[in-house]
Parts: sequence; structure tokens; C-alpha cells
Amino acid sequence: NSRRHVSPRPTVPMAFLLIQTGGTIDKDYPKSVGGYAFEFGEPAVLRIVELGRVSFELICCTVCKKDSQEITSEDRERISKTCIDAKQTKILVTHGTDTMVESAKFVDRAA
Repeated sequence: NSRRHVSPRPTVPMAFLLIQTGGTIDKDYPKSVGGYAFEFGEPAVLRIVELGRVSFELICCTVCKKDSQEITSEDRERISKTCIDAKQTKILVTHGTDTMVESAKFVDRAA
């Protein structure tokens, strides 16, 4: 007696919304300039996902490209609005660690 599970509808890949705000994960340090000079490039998560075998859709949205110490209340408002307006239920925000807690509290209050 074997059992078989039949899904009532076809499996749809899970969709994640990636909200880029900057932070160390997205910093690129130019090799020609020494010291602490850096610039923000494309979201690093996109490069990471390309290397892995993932079965989900990743939609990317850039809110800002800043060191977390430079994120303002206006930036946090945009992060909150992007989360609230998102069609996706799975949201990943890349953010620097220095002010991550402040931004998370801001988003939590707005939700």
C-alpha cells in the first residue's frame, strides 16, 4: 500500500523582496585607492544567489546605498513604505550593523 501526495495546485517558486540600503555587505573597496575609501555597487546578495542553486525568485529594490551611520529618518521611512507596500511576504533588508536596531524599530512601529 503506497501513499501518494498530490498537490492541489502546481508549486510556485517562493518570491523574496531584497531591499538594499547599503552597509558592509554591499561595499566595494577599489584596489587602486588605499585606506577606507569605498563605494556601493550592486547588491552583493544577487552575486551570492547566482552562485547557489536557489528555487526562489529574488526581486531587488534599492532604497539607498549608504553606510548605516548615514541613514536618515527619511531613509527609514522609505524602507518602511517599501516593506508595507511589498506584494511579497518574504522580505530581506541588507543594512549595516551600526544602526540596524534603530531602523528595525522604526519599521516595526510603522507596520
